[in-house]
Amino acid sequence: MQPPPTHTLRALLRETSYLPDANARRFFRRYIVNRFRAYQPAENASPSLDAHAVEKKRHGFGKRRDVSIIEERARAVRDQGKKGLNYLRRANNGEYTCLKKILFFTYGRIGKRKYALLEHLLRPDDPTAVLEPSPLQKLYYSNDRFLSFFDAPKKASPTDYNIAISDRYRRLKTTLRAQVQNEISLGREIKRHQINTPINNVWGRPMPIKRARNIVRKWYAETMTRLLPPLPNDEFDDMQAMADGRKDISLVKRRATRIELHPAEELPPADRFAKLVQDALVLETPSKADKCIRPRQIDARLMRRMYVTVLSYCSKLEWNERYKKWESVWGRMRGMKSDFNSAAHHDHLFAGVDEKGNLPKENQSRRHQTSPDGDERDTTRERYTVVPSHANFLPPEHPVRAASKLFEKKGRVQSESEASSTPRKPALTKNRSERRARKASTF
Repeated sequence: MQPPPTHTLRALLRETSYLPDANARRFFRRYIVNRFRAYQPAENASPSLDAHAVEKKRHGFGKRRDVSIIEERARAVRDQGKKGLNYLRRANNGEYTCLKKILFFTYGRIGKRKYALLEHLLRPDDPTAVLEPSPLQKLYYSNDRFLSFFDAPKKASPTDYNIAISDRYRRLKTTLRAQVQNEISLGREIKRHQINTPINNVWGRPMPIKRARNIVRKWYAETMTRLLPPLPNDEFDDMQAMADGRKDISLVKRRATRIELHPAEELPPADRFAKLVQDALVLETPSKADKCIRPRQIDARLMRRMYVTVLSYCSKLEWNERYKKWESVWGRMRGMKSDFNSAAHHDHLFAGVDEKGNLPKENQSRRHQTSPDGDERDTTRERYTVVPSHANFLPPEHPVRAASKLFEKKGRVQSESEASSTPRKPALTKNRSERRARKASTF
């Protein structure tokens, strides 16, 4: 039997209050409350300003659903709430993947907030200017919105056109170009910051307008799905300060479990056995949050590492007054200190290599080196470690040491003489009569 929706709501809000990030606590509390209000019948709604705001779609999470839709989706929505509760519990237990995904949702790398930030990025730089139809809208005879973000096609080669982002959306153009240059993405990378489309089709005829419009639509849909929109500057700077340790992280202590003032009386043996049988017949599979025996403690050090990971996928836009253009600033592993690689080390560990850790060419040209025994060996061809025998530790004048050297030299000379004296196999003759004559001459 599933718990009532109010119990699930309280459990979700309780787990939300334990998240180790202040922005995550505010975001998920607002998200959970609005999701429950969207699936609450209007007759059960409280007469508050937030309840009326749901009817007017002011929260961005969708308006209140119809009663028929609520009844149809009730079971699936309750399962989603239970799944989200287990995920929040695993994040509060210190699971790395769950906690990272919570931060990705909070800072708009995935989920609902990503498209809210993307909607701000898709607005023109000058909102007061009257936007006329773009060159691509005029060329393709369409008023679709995705065509308004592009300039007119320019011929890049005898067979291809290039379609770039319009200068009216310089923030979008700067963010897209910076992400492509830095090769940053959560999934597949964005290959180009502009469209490369052929002039003619496979039959050598001019590209049809409908086909050209579909090429632009497909590129726009794939690129906007993989694009990581920039964060507000104050939010990016706060996360950067927490990653560097310049700002305290707002961790929350978990509340202690309540103490039963009136403990339940012990059941008689017959009722105790009946309760045991009922609990065994439920057959509820424990969740991953319940199976966590040793939860990881979430401290400031762990959160700084999490912020460094999230910052590598975040950026902000800054206006350069000198060059009159937007600049995209990405957070790349800034949690480390600048003097991290300048620590003291032993010189003999890195002797004989350059700054990149490679051997110089003069050392690589030395092919023959002298072994401790005085023999010249080809060390470049040795693939395995040579284990010395007991004869190598004897003094040079010892007879066993001298005999071992003599045998080694004899073996080398013999192998070289055998290699030089082995006759070469005759080449196969093309004529059958020649082969028969050669075979008869051998007898």
